[in-house]
Amino acid sequence: MNNQNNIAGRTVQGMLSKLKMIEAISSNIENANTIGYQRKIPESMSFGDALNAAAMRDQTPGQFKKTNNLFDLAIEGNAMFLVESKDGPVPTKNGKFHLNDKGILVTDEGNEVVVVEKTDKQVSLSKTTDIKINQNGEVIVDGDRYGRIAMKIMDNKPVRVHQGVVEGSNVNLMNEMVALQMIFRNFEASEKLLGMEASVDKDLIEKYGRNV
Repeated sequence: MNNQNNIAGRTVQGMLSKLKMIEAISSNIENANTIGYQRKIPESMSFGDALNAAAMRDQTPGQFKKTNNLFDLAIEGNAMFLVESKDGPVPTKNGKFHLNDKGILVTDEGNEVVVVEKTDKQVSLSKTTDIKINQNGEVIVDGDRYGRIAMKIMDNKPVRVHQGVVEGSNVNLMNEMVALQMIFRNFEASEKLLGMEASVDKDLIEKYGRNV
């Protein structure tokens, strides 16, 4: 009986791990067209990890998509933009920005993009059409430097900002669908095995009593 309990425990642990993998892949599929989305890595994990750990992220760059929109930005290199939130600046790969009605550069959700090294010159970004953002992330307004788009840089390799483009997600939809199908099959097999073990336990208890 103890041996069967151990088998059942391992089966349940494996099923929980597979559920976390299914959750990660489902999120990848759902966000396949989300700008800057980095796919979650669905990997097998221990029982405790499956309960507590967040999925790791695949940092492979997504494909750049040209939009020609003035404030659409993408980063070439291992870095992320910084935007304000209620908990302070947070990094994001989604560089689809725009100006709000106050002339402040914001995300689609309305969070302000962090701009550092601002000059003393007062500039209303909403009242000018000559705005350039160079590869260093510097905002040039009417030929004068206004400030620099803040970034979180993860290594010492070169980083370049590109204007008029966005970075697509790095999800390969076909690969995710195939992986999801395989994990579903493994999960169903584990489910059937657990059902068989429960049936055997029930038969033993009925035949020999609960002290088996």
